[in-house]
Amino acid sequence: MRVVIDCNVVVSAARSGGVCARVIVEAIRYCEVVLSRPIVEEYEEVAERSAHAGYRDGILAIIADFEQVAVFVEPADVTFGLRDADDEAYLATAIAGGANLITGNRRDFTEPQYGPVEVLSPRAFIDRTG
Repeated sequence: MRVVIDCNVVVSAARSGGVCARVIVEAIRYCEVVLSRPIVEEYEEVAERSAHAGYRDGILAIIADFEQVAVFVEPADVTFGLRDADDEAYLATAIAGGANLITGNRRDFTEPQYGPVEVLSPRAFIDRTG
């Protein structure tokens, strides 16, 4: 399975471990992580926010791990009219990479699927791969 991992999963993994940390490990170990430059830039920007200062190193370590194993793609030229325009890069990257999206953000990703991209919660991903 190819997966794109939303920034909220990366932050949650660094902040509290749990299911989101397991998502990171399982994705790296058993899947192909798909990234694009806009996603990496958002990860890095979020890591620099003062709200995450105590977790910055953890977030940056996850980014570094992803960059070592990921398949990089140019995001597809598509939009879905999401409430948060920054989230469009995740779907565009998933489409370009033939991937599913793992996110805990059901407020902005309200549909179970966008085009060919299935949206999985962290728990649903673990249940599927575990």
